[in-house]
Amino acid sequence: MNELTNKINDILTKWDPIGVGEEMAMDEYKEYIPMIIHYAQDRQKLINHLEKILVDYMGLSYDPYNQRHFEEIQNICDKLIEICKNQK
Repeated sequence: MNELTNKINDILTKWDPIGVGEEMAMDEYKEYIPMIIHYAQDRQKLINHLEKILVDYMGLSYDPYNQRHFEEIQNICDKLIEICKNQK
């Protein structure tokens, strides 16, 4: 992995939405990185994609009207966008 993918993987590992623990999380979320990079140019598209990952791929319940859920996804999105911006 290159520096950008490592940094994104670190963010996803710390977030660990399915709660597998840090050691397993280091490999668990790598498959999502290419699309995260793809959508990082557009905040709303990235948010939508993260929501899709949570619900469709991970089978988690996510409610955008739940303040905690909303803030968490916004925070992760902002971190991912910042990392991608700084790599250009």
